[in-house]
Amino acid sequence: MTGWRKVIAGLAGALVLLGAAVVPPTQTTEAAFTDAEHATATFAATTLETPVITSCTPQTLNVIGVGLVFQSVTLVWTAPYPVAGVKLTATSGANTGTVPASNISTSGPVNGTYTHTAVLSQALLTSLVTNLLGSTTTLAVTSVAGTSWTSPAATRRLTIALLGLNPTCTV
Repeated sequence: MTGWRKVIAGLAGALVLLGAAVVPPTQTTEAAFTDAEHATATFAATTLETPVITSCTPQTLNVIGVGLVFQSVTLVWTAPYPVAGVKLTATSGANTGTVPASNISTSGPVNGTYTHTAVLSQALLTSLVTNLLGSTTTLAVTSVAGTSWTSPAATRRLTIALLGLNPTCTV
């Protein structure tokens, strides 16, 4: 470095030190960005509406003109949600199965309400719950949103005697 460069570098360093000495020190504070004001708000979580089952009708095979042997059950319910927003399950004992959406037909909405109909054959129910004859199967309809938000269930009990005789569907 030449002589003039050393002098200029020295003067620049002196000016930096002088500037640091003249600048006031920073003030210490405790959360100077906070404020004494407080806000309150209320909110309420919404709930999904429970579907309303309007009918549960077992169909039987006529034997000598008398309907005796279980063939299927037709479940009809209303809900403010399309088929993607409802779930129908069948439970017998420890076995529970979900009825595929392809087995549910939907009409509406009429005044914001959809009507859903599921015709559940003996074969379909047996595939879902294994043992159908001589047992009681609970049919449960819920409204669903996302993966874990469900409404309370609307239920009916389908009771079928041994050999598929005398099916009933009750509350």
